[in-house]
Amino acid sequence: MNKLDSPAPGRRWWPWLELGLLLALLACIGIVQFSRLTVTERLTIQLEAGLLQLHEMEIDHLRRHGRFFHPKDPAYAPYLTWMRIYEVEAGHVGRESFSVVVRADIDGDGQPGVWRIDQTSPEVRRLQED
Repeated sequence: MNKLDSPAPGRRWWPWLELGLLLALLACIGIVQFSRLTVTERLTIQLEAGLLQLHEMEIDHLRRHGRFFHPKDPAYAPYLTWMRIYEVEAGHVGRESFSVVVRADIDGDGQPGVWRIDQTSPEVRRLQED
C-alpha cells in the first residue's frame, strides 16, 4: 500500500460524516414525504378526537354527578364546538347510557360517513365509511 491509497491521518472520519449526512438527508425527505395528511384525513382525525373528548367528558360528568349530560345542552356548547359543523344525533337515558351518532360527508362525495360513540367504550366506531 502506498501513501496515495490510504486516507490522510486527520481525514479517516470524513467518509463516516458523509454517510451520516446522507442518511440524515434521506430521513428528512422521508419524513416530509410520508407525514403529509390530506384535508380529508385531517378532518376525520379532528372528528374522531372530538368524539373521544365527548366520551371523556360524559364519563367525568357521570362520576361527578351520577348521570350523563346531554351534549346539546348549551352549558357544554363552548367545549363541543365541532358539533355545530356536523349532523349529530344524541340519545341519552340519564343514568344508564348515552349514544352519539355523527353523520358527515368529509370527502365531499355525496355519501356521508357515520361515526358512533357510547358509554361502553372510548373507541369511536365507524358505522359507514365516508
